[in-house]
Amino acid sequence: MRKVEGQSRGFGSLKVKARIGGTVFATSVFPSKADGGWLLPVKASVRRAESLAEGDDVEVSLEF
Repeated sequence: MRKVEGQSRGFGSLKVKARIGGTVFATSVFPSKADGGWLLPVKASVRRAESLAEGDDVEVSLEF
């Protein structure tokens, strides 16, 4: 994923709309200095709704 010019916010984050399973939610992704990728925080309400546990593989769709 590349940074979208003009869309960067605090800490280099980007606002996104994310979908995991049937749950859609607004959040931000944050650049990861450790591996050069991006971090997506997943709210507890989303984890409960989708029955997710730590270590689960998840398919995520993002809209900028």
